[in-house]
Amino acid sequence: MHTKSTSLPFKATLAAVVFLGLYLASLRNYLLFHTMVEMFSIVVAFGIFTIGWNSRYYIKSNYLLFLAIAYLFIAFLDLLHTMSYKGMGIFTDYDYYANQVWIATRYMESLSLLAAFWFLKESRAVNAVRVFSAYFALTAVIVAVVFWWRIFPVCFVDGIGLTPFKKNSEYVICLILGAATWLLFRMRDRFDPVVHRWLVWSLVFTICSELAFTFYISNYGFSNLVGHYFKLFSFYFIYRALVATGITAPHAVLFRALQDSETKFRGLVESSRDLIWEVDEALRYTYVSPLAPDILGYAPEEMLGRTPFDFMPPGQAGAAREAFREAAVSGAPVHRENTVLSTKGREVVMETRGVAILDADGRVAGYRGVDRDVTGRKHRELELRQLQRAVESSPIGIVITSTGGIIEYGNPVFFGRREITGVDALGRDIAGFLGDGAQDPAVRGVGEAMRAGRLWRGDLARRNYRGDLVWEQVMIAPVTDRQGTLVNFVATFEDITDRKVLEKLKEDVEQIMRHDLKSPLNGIIGIPQLLIEEGNLSEQQVELVQLVESTGYRILGMVDHSLDLFKMETGVYEYIPVEVDVAEVVEAVLKDHASPARSKNIAFNLFVERAACGADGLILSDKDLLYRMLSNFVANAVDASPVGGAVDVSLEGVPCRVIRIRNRGAVPAEIRDQFFEKYKTWGKKRGTGLGTYSSKLMADAMGYGLHLDTSDEDDVTVISILLSGA
Repeated sequence: MHTKSTSLPFKATLAAVVFLGLYLASLRNYLLFHTMVEMFSIVVAFGIFTIGWNSRYYIKSNYLLFLAIAYLFIAFLDLLHTMSYKGMGIFTDYDYYANQVWIATRYMESLSLLAAFWFLKESRAVNAVRVFSAYFALTAVIVAVVFWWRIFPVCFVDGIGLTPFKKNSEYVICLILGAATWLLFRMRDRFDPVVHRWLVWSLVFTICSELAFTFYISNYGFSNLVGHYFKLFSFYFIYRALVATGITAPHAVLFRALQDSETKFRGLVESSRDLIWEVDEALRYTYVSPLAPDILGYAPEEMLGRTPFDFMPPGQAGAAREAFREAAVSGAPVHRENTVLSTKGREVVMETRGVAILDADGRVAGYRGVDRDVTGRKHRELELRQLQRAVESSPIGIVITSTGGIIEYGNPVFFGRREITGVDALGRDIAGFLGDGAQDPAVRGVGEAMRAGRLWRGDLARRNYRGDLVWEQVMIAPVTDRQGTLVNFVATFEDITDRKVLEKLKEDVEQIMRHDLKSPLNGIIGIPQLLIEEGNLSEQQVELVQLVESTGYRILGMVDHSLDLFKMETGVYEYIPVEVDVAEVVEAVLKDHASPARSKNIAFNLFVERAACGADGLILSDKDLLYRMLSNFVANAVDASPVGGAVDVSLEGVPCRVIRIRNRGAVPAEIRDQFFEKYKTWGKKRGTGLGTYSSKLMADAMGYGLHLDTSDEDDVTVISILLSGA
């Protein structure tokens, strides 16, 4: 603490002296001031490259290596800017070099600072030769454009000031630097706090420098002076940031001969599946067992000379380092869990155990220990905790039972909705919590499914403790082990009371609307007849009136059919069968769907096992229901068939007992089990899932059976309608 308190005043004094000295130099000779500031930035930039390039095999920091290469060429261009500055007398053939080189260099610097964030991840390695070559080529182009071809836009005209290109470029550069600053804050967890602070200050002062260079009208003006001060500070801060990351750390340990590496702990190393290591007093690896590539992907020689904390995520390295240092003070053993990043960026959780190595004087000279990979165990523990939290906080009741249906676990929602505690429910049969008791047919169905080890799902109603009716959507699924043996059942209970109430309300409203629509429709249908009977209408008017009448009848038929479907759903539909010629109905259906079939070049094929007409074609049915049911299935077949396909309809048996509708195209696996259920559809833009559902209602009302056969291998779907008596 004493060192810090005394160094701060010293540094402040030194900075003030440098600041004042540079200002006095600018008063004496502005060219001298400019040269000293630029040479400082050039030396800093070139120094960063020298250290970073020669340490590239040791530092393993892609971010720093990329910036080190970039700053070599930034230093070179800044040197050209300095030599071409007005008054230097080196380049006298052209007045615009200095400002042009300045803008090009600042573009390179800002874009390099932004691009460096791409290499923060270890998985994105820097190919030093390629990056060096790319910057070399870019620098050569800049030099050629400015000094050889002289096609770079003019940035400054003496006596007039900055050109629009120069000002706009400075603003663009500020935006790029602003983006780099935003990324720096967003990725601050990847930087040491001290390094992050220096980098932020460097970017802020660089932005201020660029803004200052948008105001001057003279290369020797005050705004130019302020801009160079800001540049001086920005390069000082970038120097502090890059050095603080560890580029200049001593690497002598990398060349230390490990004379006893082949004999130390040989038996332990060869028989152990743990990572065995040894570190010196600076906590740098002096020995790493050959197992390192299997666990982390690093060869032992890649780890020597580096600390364990170099392989940890930045957010965890600090705590681990502090734990080692605290243990080193007392020589106590180390036992903790650390997260290490493998060469592929995978996080590996290591259980670290280490003991102190003491020198002849009893002081801690290092540590020796083992790291055990416990990643799998930690993941399993995490998954169990996450699963437990998910189940405990789920809004759906979840229960686990034995194979015999005895409750072994229930989450809080399940118990809370039944106003009981887990102690009261555990060990009891789940049948006691389903519906209104064992006499409920649905509850019996649950018992049969569980005894057969099958999945069961459906809606169950029960009374809560207040006597209110509660609806639950229940699913009970079998749980098997790897050998397929039944070990448990998992049941979910979702409260759907509100949905049931809304469905009932919707049904009531729809029934009222259907009923109320018929009265005005009767009037609409009757009025055309009265108008026609008057006999004072033209032919065209008669046609229009008749169109109104036929449309009214069609709407009335739709309403009646909708009412019939509702009655079928509620089980109150009265089915009155009469003799119907099934072939005639099928032919009418195919005729009515001929137009959409032609649009897809689909052919209809009708196969009948009897004469086209006669007594053998008569069945007991409802002609309208039969037509609508077949129409739905044929429409689906046309829709599902590929272009140029065919829809085959066959009437089998004498008299007819089975109607089969066959088309190319398999029913999607996602809806096969629920093909005839309400609102089940897949892949249709305007599909509602009501066509097959209403057909099922009509088939049930007439006592017909429905069977679906579909095959991905044959790419065929067949709907079989089993007529009464089949």
